[in-house]
Amino acid sequence: MSNVSLGDMALNFLLQRQNTQIKNNLQQLSTEMTTGVTADLGKTLSGNFSPLAGLEQSISTLGAYSMATSQASLSAATMQTALTQIDDQVTSLATSLVGAGNAGQAVQVNTLGSQAKAALSSALSALNARAGGQSVFAGAATDKPAVASVDTIMAAVSAAIAGKTSATGIANAITDWFNSPTGFQSVGYLGSTTPTSPVPISNGETASLPTTAADPAIVSTLKGLAMAAVLANGALAGNATEQVSLMNIAGQSLMNSGTDRVNLAASIGVVQAQIDTAATKNTAESASLQVARSGLISADPYVTATALQAAQNQLDTLYSVTARISSLSLTNYLK
Repeated sequence: MSNVSLGDMALNFLLQRQNTQIKNNLQQLSTEMTTGVTADLGKTLSGNFSPLAGLEQSISTLGAYSMATSQASLSAATMQTALTQIDDQVTSLATSLVGAGNAGQAVQVNTLGSQAKAALSSALSALNARAGGQSVFAGAATDKPAVASVDTIMAAVSAAIAGKTSATGIANAITDWFNSPTGFQSVGYLGSTTPTSPVPISNGETASLPTTAADPAIVSTLKGLAMAAVLANGALAGNATEQVSLMNIAGQSLMNSGTDRVNLAASIGVVQAQIDTAATKNTAESASLQVARSGLISADPYVTATALQAAQNQLDTLYSVTARISSLSLTNYLK
C-alpha cells in the first residue's frame, strides 16, 4: 500500500483549520464555564424547546406582574402618606377650633383662620400627589392634578357665602357648595369621575384603588377646613360672637369627618396587604421557575471543565506539532 502525504500548503491549511476549530471550542467552553449556561441549547434540549419556551413565558408574565404590583404598591403608599399628612393637621386644628369656640377666644380668629387656610392648601397639595408619574387621587385622569389650587377654591367659596351674616348661614352655604355638582365637583375636583381600572397583580387576581379626591371623606374634610379658612379672608368681620360660632362649627365638622378618614385609610390598607401578598407570591414563583429554567439550560460544570482542559491540551499539542514542522529543513532532514 502506498502512503498518502500532504504538501506543505495543504498541511499548513489543515493546521490552521484545526487551530481555528480548537480555539472556537475553547471560547464556547470558557463561556459555558463563566455563565453556567450551555452554548448549544438544541443539543442540550434534544431539539425540544417547548418546556423552555413555557418557562420563559411564565417568567415574563411574572415580570409584568412585578412591575404592576410595584406601581400599585407605590400608589397605595402615596395615598396613605397623603391621608396621614392631612389627618395629622386636621386633628390638631379641629381641637384648637373647638377649644377656642368653647372658650370664646375671639382673639384667636385670625390666627386659627390663617392656620385653617394653610392646612387647606397643604391638604390640596397632598391630594395632588403623584406616584410613578401618575396622579393618585384623580381617578382615571392620572395625567391631571386631582384638585384645584387653594386660591381657586377659596375664591369660589367666598362667592358662595357672599351676603351671609351668620355662622350657620356661612356653614350651610359652604356645605351646599361642596355638595353641589356645580360647586366642588366641577370647580375644585379636576380629576375623572371614572376610577382607575383594576390592576392585574397575579394570575387571576386584580387590585383596585378607586379612591379619588371626590371621596365623601375627603370632601367633608376640605369643607370643614374651608369653613374655618374663610375667617382669614374677613368673613363675619366685626361680629366676634358669630366668628367664634363658625370656628366651633368648623371644628366639629372636622372632628366628625375623622372616622370617615380612618375608614378610608383602612380600606386602602386592605388593598396594600393584598398587593404585598401577591408580590411575595410572585417573587417566590419566579424564583422557582428560574431554578427550573436553569436546570434545563445549565452546563454541567465538571463535564465542561474536563472538556475545557482537553481542548487546552489539544491546542498545546497542535502548537507543538506546528512548531516541530516549522523547524524542518532539508539540511536537518539529510542529517
